[in-house]
Amino acid sequence: MSMNSVSIVKKKFYPEINEIEKHFQVSEEGELCIAIGGDGTFLKAAMKFDCPILHIRSEEKDSLGFRADIALSDINTVISELKQGHYFIEKYSKLRLTYRKKIFNVINDVVLYRASGRTIHFTVDYYDERGITQPLYPGVVRGDGVLFTKQIGSTAYNYFANGPILFDIEAIAVTPIAANRNFSIVSKKDFQVTVCKRQGVLEHDGVEIAKLSEGDHFTVTKSDEVVRVIRLRDREKISSKLARLESF
Repeated sequence: MSMNSVSIVKKKFYPEINEIEKHFQVSEEGELCIAIGGDGTFLKAAMKFDCPILHIRSEEKDSLGFRADIALSDINTVISELKQGHYFIEKYSKLRLTYRKKIFNVINDVVLYRASGRTIHFTVDYYDERGITQPLYPGVVRGDGVLFTKQIGSTAYNYFANGPILFDIEAIAVTPIAANRNFSIVSKKDFQVTVCKRQGVLEHDGVEIAKLSEGDHFTVTKSDEVVRVIRLRDREKISSKLARLESF
């Protein structure tokens, strides 16, 4: 299907935006959102809009753009492919964070991080087939914290915390941060984290939710909401993306 109207989220102004405006109606209610910049720009677009997102790399040295399949210098190809309907849409499920009966649908990651210079102590449990919690890690985990992510966020903080990159798999990665348990787990289970000692900060997508103390807990599960990503016909190979990530 040909696209006629777009929304734009950008890291800064780029001259190529003028070319987009020649071919599409630009509004806050576009049929898709074009995110121009790095992964932070993609996250901003996904948090702001519910429509499909086309991510375009800005090619700046401080912009990785892992979800992008094409660079800004190829803007004419982007315009042509969208006009001809030569694209498809991939869906990536979000995470669901539940804390004190409040629900947050998460795009990148859920993070529990120590609130002071001292390590935080916590347990990580999973829910078995009966809905009963079982310990994931042996005993109490002590460290800087823990993070949860799905495919989209696995190449962000998770990667730099030595967590796994999730490629073409519907699962949740659990990655302790500078902790006594230094192995990541990839699973389709639901999880619960309980603070055992000291305080921590609970965040999702870089937004602070609350400060947690001993006895506080939260759950992380798969969300029913998805992020829709537009892919062009000649999508970038995963090996090229990993090469850019490795050199970033």
